[in-house]
Amino acid sequence: MNTEIQNLRIPLTAIRRGGGKPREISLITSLGDLQIGLSKINDGKVEVNLELIPDGNKINAQGLLLAEWAAECRRCLEPIKGELKLNVSENFVEEGKTFDDEGIEVSEKADVYFFDELDLNLEPLIRDAVLLALPLSPLCDPSCQGSEPEEFPVVEDGANLLNEEKGDPRWAVLDRLKE
Repeated sequence: MNTEIQNLRIPLTAIRRGGGKPREISLITSLGDLQIGLSKINDGKVEVNLELIPDGNKINAQGLLLAEWAAECRRCLEPIKGELKLNVSENFVEEGKTFDDEGIEVSEKADVYFFDELDLNLEPLIRDAVLLALPLSPLCDPSCQGSEPEEFPVVEDGANLLNEEKGDPRWAVLDRLKE
């Protein structure tokens, strides 16, 4: 197991030691496979700044995740970069618990993460938040027309910019029905 990933496992004794006081976690970790499509996190590095707040049998993780990403523009294929700045607030509950303090059922289908009797693993939270925030098909600029705009015009709002008046010849038969 990678030493950076081990740093994301926080012992429960360290979290609960201060009573209700939050435990602050600040570190930079490197997680592999942080990629969606052609967008990926540079070297898998994510800066983690979280507070872990114990609340009964729950632990709330609140804070900020920072990461830089790289991709290719979906139209012109030029390399582009960006930065993620994610505010997170997620709950962790003890594995095997079926009800929380308020009597609300907690299951794997609920929007919570689980911790075991020894430690709390932040890796699934970080991985989920970062992957969901990565752009699926980024653009270098909203007005990007692509590498060959004359040959392959950009289609916006369902209308071909070069053939707006002519219409699509494949639909010509259906256009006659309007007459």
